Amino acid sequence: MQHPEDPWGPDDPDEAGFEPIEPEDFLPGNPFPTDAQRLGIDRWSDNAGMIAVASSLDPAKRWHKAVAWVMLVAVVVWTLATLWSQLSSH
Repeated sequence: MQHPEDPWGPDDPDEAGFEPIEPEDFLPGNPFPTDAQRLGIDRWSDNAGMIAVASSLDPAKRWHKAVAWVMLVAVVVWTLATLWSQLSSH
């Protein structure tokens, strides 16, 4: 409520009935799960795209399960190939 002697309104935003806008209000939401956020993973991290895709998969859908298995196989094959390459080069 404005007082007649105060043409600019109250100094306290809570008293005025509105909430001030923060800079974070204009940023998009973080698509990563809370575990990844606690580890400090954000959209600019390495492999952030793979984590974002994996976290958006729904286990109730068959197609999403298939994509998850393909991603798992790709990561495991890549890891084993790298390990084999490192062990056989010495």
